Amino acid sequence: MTTDTTAGTRAHKAPAQSRVTLAHIMSEHDTNLYGTIHGGVVMKLIDDAAAASAGRHADGPAVTVSVDRMTFIAPARAGDLLTVHAVLESAGRTSMAVAVRVTAERWNATTPPTEVATARLTFVAVDADGRPRPVPGLLDA
Repeated sequence: MTTDTTAGTRAHKAPAQSRVTLAHIMSEHDTNLYGTIHGGVVMKLIDDAAAASAGRHADGPAVTVSVDRMTFIAPARAGDLLTVHAVLESAGRTSMAVAVRVTAERWNATTPPTEVATARLTFVAVDADGRPRPVPGLLDA
């Protein structure tokens, strides 16, 4: 699904082509000692969605290089439906930055989804030998 918009010979893709949404119902097994969802569980969901987004853009494997920013905004609880939205924010020659937003739908409330966390991660596309490989550029949104 590479858009044939080129700068030189490098193909480019639109940010929407990398968009990923994952949803997961939180359970008691995901909680910490305070009864809220453990931050590490949320971080794993963020990394999963961001990796899928980066891999979609790169048309193959991409590995996490860094978590540039991770902000926890509100607690999530068992029973909440967490939805993780990830989309490519920028693309270099081999690296990609992915923006992630996590919301929670409260199982026992009819309120709008609550923003739980935001993050920005950097990935590098790799070949079969684990070496960095080029990725498509990113079109303006």
